Amino acid sequence: MRRRTSRQDPDGRRSFADKHADELARLAARGDADAFSQLCLALRNDVWRYCWSLTGSGELADEATQETFLRATTAISRFRGDAPVRVWFIVLARRSVGETLRQMKRSPVPAEPVTMAVRDHTGAVDLAELIEALPSDSRQAFVLTQMLGFSYADAAVSMDCPVGTIRSRVFRAKAALVSAWNCDEAVIDEEACE
Repeated sequence: MRRRTSRQDPDGRRSFADKHADELARLAARGDADAFSQLCLALRNDVWRYCWSLTGSGELADEATQETFLRATTAISRFRGDAPVRVWFIVLARRSVGETLRQMKRSPVPAEPVTMAVRDHTGAVDLAELIEALPSDSRQAFVLTQMLGFSYADAAVSMDCPVGTIRSRVFRAKAALVSAWNCDEAVIDEEACE
């Protein structure tokens, strides 16, 4: 049985929130500044989470999210509605992250330390660290479909790849997370499991 996400109504069509966001985008494309503000508020958390999934850094996610909305300000007049506006914003976010990372390479800034997932003194594993440890493509597909509620088709459009590729990346991400959660040596340091 196919799992229904909160972004879809019972028979698989677009949710009210997504339809509303698309309508706000159409109004914003015609110059309605209030509609654009509402649209940005509605999508800011999804855009930030996606940027974080690509960068693994709250600071870089903030920067890329800001860049995404700046890009959207100038590009919204060209929004045609061929794809849902959430997908359109995620594509902008992916480009913004790329630009943010390129700028960072040109002028290095001390980055947040990258750490592997470890169990704390209570034995709990930080899920965010496990997700951050995933390979980039799998992490992106997982975040889009499992955390942001994108359909596999919308995620494929966002990542510019076939739906089957998204499915396999999500499968691999889930397998890696389960393995890490169960303390697989390949993902989590063996000492952390003791």
